[in-house]
Amino acid sequence: MNSEILNILFVIIILAAVIFAFIRIAVKIRRGGGNFTTLMYGATDEFYNKDKKKAIEQVVEQKAGKKMTEDTSGESK
Repeated sequence: MNSEILNILFVIIILAAVIFAFIRIAVKIRRGGGNFTTLMYGATDEFYNKDKKKAIEQVVEQKAGKKMTEDTSGESK
């Protein structure tokens, strides 16, 4: 009986660690934009109409402009 409880606790700890790792990766990708985001925009480009494509381009340009101003002002993450 005691062995079963330890096994369940071990599995819960492992699952918590895996979930924590996935959350950290997701937050890192969202914060930095990352190459994965750019790849997804390119891979799904055919699914968007003209208006959505323009909106995506504006968002990407705004983020790029923000990064450029951070780089020139000497700010770092």
